[in-house]
Amino acid sequence: MLIGIMGKTGSGKSTITRLLNEEDKFLVIDVDKVNHYLLEMEDLKKEITKKYDVLENGKINRKKLGIILYTDKEKMNEYNELIWRYLEKELDRLILASTKPVIIDWMMLPLTKFYHMCDVKILVESDINIRLNRILKRDNIDYDHFIARDKNGLDYKKEDMNFIIDNSKGIDEHEIKSLRKCITLSKR
Repeated sequence: MLIGIMGKTGSGKSTITRLLNEEDKFLVIDVDKVNHYLLEMEDLKKEITKKYDVLENGKINRKKLGIILYTDKEKMNEYNELIWRYLEKELDRLILASTKPVIIDWMMLPLTKFYHMCDVKILVESDINIRLNRILKRDNIDYDHFIARDKNGLDYKKEDMNFIIDNSKGIDEHEIKSLRKCITLSKR
């Protein structure tokens, strides 16, 4: 079983994922973390640093890379094409190797084949000001960077979702319990 959790930056995807997996019944794939892992691979690092001046002390400066990508849609598309073959291969490997149902936490999920593979699709929403405050604290970025990142986000088709969680006022524990129960029933 594949469960997709998506939403704009700072909406609370990772929090919902963590709460759903309290009992450790799922393999959780946080695609941002997979991306960070891939950026350590020498082959990919060489390809990226040929195109973007982001190498510092032998590592890719992700914050600097993010500023480049989120302010230039063409560069973002170019980067996505570059990293995609590595990412798709790694995600395929993780999903196929799992003996547990899989939760994939990924803002860009609808642009991929994995979206269509999802048995359950969950959209997490939150007010832009709340998301802004979360991201400024979490990622230590400025307002302009957040706005650029948010503009490059997706507009999700609510009609394609099995569940929509509004995380603007915090998380309703009963909603999470109900969601867990629905997912359990879907596995049967």
